[in-house]
Amino acid sequence: MQVVGPDLLIQRRNIHQVTHQPTTEGEEAYTDYECESREITVSEYETLKSIEEIDTSKALDDYTLQLIEEGVL
Repeated sequence: MQVVGPDLLIQRRNIHQVTHQPTTEGEEAYTDYECESREITVSEYETLKSIEEIDTSKALDDYTLQLIEEGVL
């Protein structure tokens, strides 16, 4: 994550180094990085983080226990 403006972030993933060969005479080979990226607001980022924190296995365990206690299972 990188802050790129007020309330705006850029998220990058799958970053890899790429070496480019010269395509014209006099040009030298150079290395840079390529990646997937997206811009998101701070509130969108916070929403994504809160979703990631949800423990679905615990929710399923709690629901299964509730069904057992109610005699459904």
